[in-house]
Amino acid sequence: MANTSKLIWLLALTLLVVGTLSGTAWYQGRNTLTEAAVVYPEPRPLAPMALTDAYGRPFTERQFREHWSLVFLGYTFCPDICPTTLADLARVYPQLRQLSDKAQVVFVSADPGRDTPDRLKAYTAHFSPEFIAATADHSTLMPAVQQLGLIYGVHERGEQDYLVDHSASIALINPNGELHASFRPVFDEGSGIPLVDSQLLLQDFKRIVGRWRG
Repeated sequence: MANTSKLIWLLALTLLVVGTLSGTAWYQGRNTLTEAAVVYPEPRPLAPMALTDAYGRPFTERQFREHWSLVFLGYTFCPDICPTTLADLARVYPQLRQLSDKAQVVFVSADPGRDTPDRLKAYTAHFSPEFIAATADHSTLMPAVQQLGLIYGVHERGEQDYLVDHSASIALINPNGELHASFRPVFDEGSGIPLVDSQLLLQDFKRIVGRWRG
């Protein structure tokens, strides 16, 4: 588990480093974002994706258009990062909606084998009935999430109670359906797990939306 986790975190950091180097200094100098946010100087168009939501309906890149989408990758059997992050997002969700009525939270499951539509529906509803959940088979899912700067890896897939290592960042997609920014986690002093600070996310989201020209 330790080696797999290190690899996932290394790859996740690699996916973000280009955006960090090219975007953070450029954007922060002009827009006073916190260090938790990476904003890309040029938003990145999304390639087609074919996921399925918790109601069995197609969820494609088109579902991001006309919304500010905060996308978090995880799985319902996750013992720590996922429930904590989704609870934090649920806590600030009313404020996100006040800042933009186009705000939506999308939970993408990296565990399609166990995360059935009914399970996804019940899981996200526990945090907010307005949260969206989607997944796909691994061959479709992996390239879809990688273009968002997210990554995952299944540990001991042959076991029944396996774990899934995954990014703890939250990707932000703008109303044009482009990858606009990423909110990076820090290690929580109390729990020792990587978490996005929801209050910093709220501050940065406000500044990003306020400067959006579409």
